[in-house]
Amino acid sequence: MNIVALVLVAVGAVRRKGSKKSLIRHGYLSIVGFAIKLGTVFAVMIPALLMEAPELLEFSDLSLGLVGIKVALGIIGDVMGFVCIVPWFLKPLEQMNCSRVKRWMLPTFVVWTVSIILGAIIHLGGIM
Repeated sequence: MNIVALVLVAVGAVRRKGSKKSLIRHGYLSIVGFAIKLGTVFAVMIPALLMEAPELLEFSDLSLGLVGIKVALGIIGDVMGFVCIVPWFLKPLEQMNCSRVKRWMLPTFVVWTVSIILGAIIHLGGIM
């Protein structure tokens, strides 16, 4: 699901250039992507981490480090995503209030991408 969220944000970002209408579509796709990401965090990731918490002490240093970095990047990415999304709700969409946080968008996308890659490594590597 996180990959779907990332793809929605990426599609919105690629197609954002041009008209005000495409920028508004970018905003909506970003909002949906962020909502999917948060839903996945609360429905899947937090419960999985809580269930595995006792076993975390048995992980190798590398595995524990990867999980710790993934969790930290996930939290940072969620906070950064929140910073990018909130302006859409503070003023009408037509005022394009999101331009104030434009500098946060690419770093947020990079953090989300790295977090998803680490999550895939952790999952496919059988760490968690």
